[in-house]
Order: sequence, then C-alpha cells, then structure tokens
Amino acid sequence: MVTDPATMLSSDIVLIPGIEDAMSAGERWHLPRPGTDLYLQCSGVGMEDGMTSVDILIMTALQEEYSAARTVGSTLACAAGRPTQWQDRDRGAANPYEYTEIAETHGGVLAVALARPVRMGGRSISPAAAGLVERLKPQVLAMSGVCAGNPKVAALGDVVVAEMVYEYDEGKQIENAFLGDHRQIPMEQTWVRAAQDFSPIALPSYGEVTRKEARLWFLERLYAADEPRDHLARPRYFPRGNWDNWVRELETDGLINRNGPGWTLTDDGRRFIERKLYDDVGGPERLPFAVHVGPMASGSFVVKDGVTWDRLGQQGVRTVVGLEMESATIATVAQHGRVPHWLVVKGVMDHADPSKDDRYKRFAAQASAEVLFALLTDLLVPRTESLG
Repeated sequence: MVTDPATMLSSDIVLIPGIEDAMSAGERWHLPRPGTDLYLQCSGVGMEDGMTSVDILIMTALQEEYSAARTVGSTLACAAGRPTQWQDRDRGAANPYEYTEIAETHGGVLAVALARPVRMGGRSISPAAAGLVERLKPQVLAMSGVCAGNPKVAALGDVVVAEMVYEYDEGKQIENAFLGDHRQIPMEQTWVRAAQDFSPIALPSYGEVTRKEARLWFLERLYAADEPRDHLARPRYFPRGNWDNWVRELETDGLINRNGPGWTLTDDGRRFIERKLYDDVGGPERLPFAVHVGPMASGSFVVKDGVTWDRLGQQGVRTVVGLEMESATIATVAQHGRVPHWLVVKGVMDHADPSKDDRYKRFAAQASAEVLFALLTDLLVPRTESLG
C-alpha cells in the first residue's frame, strides 16, 4: 500500500523546489526522506512491461552515480504514488535498464529509464546510449554523475549544468602544440535559462552551514594553500557580518596565526585539520552548494595535473566550468538519434589537480542527481498519463 503524500509528517519530508507554484492552490508535493519509515512504506506492485517509449532516459557512467540517481528516482516515484522499486527491463540483453514513473510539476506522470555501461568514458557509453535511444525513443537523454570543476568558478560539492559540451582533445597534435578542432553542441536556450534560474536550497543535499562547519572550511582552505578571504565559496560559509568574529575565534583557540595581511595554520591547527580530514571517510552529507551553468569539456582520460584549465582556456573556451569524459557523447547521441532534448548535470568531486581524491564523490553524485530530476520534472510534459 502506498502512503498518501498528504499524510506525511514534516520531519519525514522535503519539499520539491518550485512545485507550489506549478500545482493548483492548496496542493503541495513532498518527498519522503530516505531511511524514514514513510520512505520504506512506499512500495507497490510492479508496473507492466511492454512500453515502447519513455519520457526520460538517464545514463550514468559509474555504479555510485547510478545508485544516487536510482535513490532520487525512487523517492520521486513514492511521491507520485508509484512503486519505489525500479523495474528491471531487458536483463541479460546488451543494454539492460530499469524503469519507474515519477510526477512532474504540472501533475502528470513521467516514464523514466535508467541505465549505465560497464565502464566510464565516451567509447563505453556511446553504444549503450545509442541502443537505448533507438529502443525507447525518449523525449530527453540525460546524465548525472561527477566531474572535475574549474577551481576559479566551482567549489567542491557544487553542481555544473552543461550549457554547451565538446571534446577538448579533438584536433591535431603538432611538434610543439595541440591545435583544437572542436565541434561544440549547445543545450537548448530555454533549458539553459531554466538551469540559470534554478535554486537548490530546497533539495535534501543542500544545507546552511553551522559555525563549526565554517571553522573547518576555513582551516581546510589554509591547509590546501587557498586564500579563504578570496575563495568563491566564502559568502556561503561566512554570512555577512560573521567573518571577523569567527576567524578571531580560531586565532584565540591557537589554530591560526597572522601572516602579513592574511592567516596561516599553527602546528596545532595543522594537526587538527589533518585529523579531521583523515577521519572524514564518508565525505559531507549536506553543503551550501551552488549550481553553475557553463561549458563542459569531455576527454578520454582522467586528469590530475592542475594545469589543464589554463590549456582549455588557451584552446578557445576560457569559461569552461566542468571537465569529465562523457557529456559530449551524450549530446552527440541525442543529436544523431533525433532526441528532442539533452541534459547533463554533474557534481564537482575534485579540481583535476594533484590533490584530487574521492572525499566529495558520493556527495557530488547525489547532489547532481537531485538537481537533474528537479530540472526534468519542471521542464518536461509527459506524452501520456502512464507508459508503464
């Protein structure tokens, strides 16, 4: 038996952003939080097989990204009064996928397919996505997951929506230089505007910081040799009027010292933050993350050199925000398969530098899936009431 969303307790729910404006007066659409009794009660009879098309086909490159998208989809299915258990389709075939149905903001139901290849990268995702596009004829080919973010634009944990995608390593290598020959694919302008206007503050992974979290952020920035005062995320961690008092507290506690106009870690401060980072094996659960809309570059290898961002700018796209391996393939498959829309949303797990690690990976995958589903449920209108 599926629990009526109207009976949900305030402690067990999270409100979908924008849903109040889109639905009739007095109606609200809520998501049960994963792990609550209400979430576990959302179950039902499997949907019928045999549909010939879906509204949304979502691809991921990694199992962790797939699990995050699956979790968010299950939660939305429960809110729509649909079974939360994804239904296996074509198991044993070359391109298996899972199916569910979710509500969109205008009150209809969207049919969703979720799939992944066995390896990351454009070569692996291309045949899987192309085969499923031909089989399911989606309105939109979408992708969530993780990426590297330009440190001048995106902080760790932020989410990037691809305004335009391209393969940055397409071109000609000559003796002393690489000559790019990029084929850029832009996203539809109405969708770009919707992404620019989107706010993540009502999503489950978004959270305002406490004083304790702000202190840790400040110490971590110094440990990474960043300047906290000039960091793009400083206003999110130090609301207006709190900078002087909170920083002075760190000095009083013996964790930082003045170094010219700025600050440096004391020995105690360095030991303190090293232990905190070592013990933080699971990474953050909630962050005051931002959503950035900009170019996303795809390549054929994982980058950890710290200099690629300057090279990308020199090749002609100085505003690139995200770097990963599959987005250009997704847009290309959508273009050649005559899919009306494509959407790539990825969370920043590192900055493609030598300090790259996986501490933000789980959060980035989860936050990107939440943003992806929130955008899709607002932008798409279902073709039929139910395709299951």
